[in-house]
Amino acid sequence: MTQSINKSDICPLCQRQNACAVIEGKDLKDCWCNHTTFPSKNMVEEGTLDLKGCICERCIAKLKEEADLGLKRLD
Repeated sequence: MTQSINKSDICPLCQRQNACAVIEGKDLKDCWCNHTTFPSKNMVEEGTLDLKGCICERCIAKLKEEADLGLKRLD
């Protein structure tokens, strides 16, 4: 038996669950992403993301930390 993987609930950066409330059938106002700030888009290299899923809270925190330190992603 083959199990289907729903890519929309996987973070395109770390490949872990992204805990998106909308994917879980909840309202957008209930999602963790509604209560955080995001780093600028240029912190993530264009073309490196499979945009079928949201970035997870853990990766957003890492991107924000890199932005605060003035680092550029190399992966």
